[in-house]
Amino acid sequence: MRGKFTLILGNMFAGKTEELIKRLRRAEKHGQKTTLAFKPTKDTRSGTGLLKTAEGDVFPAIDIPKGETFEITKKLKLKEWEIGKKIDVIAFEEVQFFPESIYQTIDYLLSLGYEVIAAGLKLDFKGEPFVSSTSLLGLVETNYDLLLLTSCCSVCGKEAQLPQRLVDGKPAKYNDPVEFVGGAESYQPRCHEHHIVPEKPPYA
Repeated sequence: MRGKFTLILGNMFAGKTEELIKRLRRAEKHGQKTTLAFKPTKDTRSGTGLLKTAEGDVFPAIDIPKGETFEITKKLKLKEWEIGKKIDVIAFEEVQFFPESIYQTIDYLLSLGYEVIAAGLKLDFKGEPFVSSTSLLGLVETNYDLLLLTSCCSVCGKEAQLPQRLVDGKPAKYNDPVEFVGGAESYQPRCHEHHIVPEKPPYA
């Protein structure tokens, strides 16, 4: 049977990692399932071999160099060989930092019967979709398998769907690199009203 897929998308500081860890622990404790989490090495905020929430809660994970998806199945099979049984639930953190081929990788894992949970940013600092994460909507089968999370705007406290990147305390410009790993020192959650992207073309 094809595995179940769950997608968690949202803004920075919206609790995506907390939700991912909660689901993994629930699968282990109440579902008696074996789990395995992957994250790209590009995400350096949580340290090596860990998923880490803003509050400091941690969960073990396998780092994938440069987000290279071909490494995922290799490390999965190695882990299964080490524990002597098949993994039940596979999780992906910061899925937006994986290449677009993550779609094919997850589709393949689902076809093998694995349950897969992926979490990542929906929009970049420009307010535009991260292809690697939003493309996974194509694998979502029902609305029960999609969780959209928002945070609170750092300016007004309203629902915030957009990450505001700051460079030396000022909003990053539209043509700055899309991928930039950072925490509260570099990003703030903002609502549409208070999200600022200097030099953004009017048609973009």
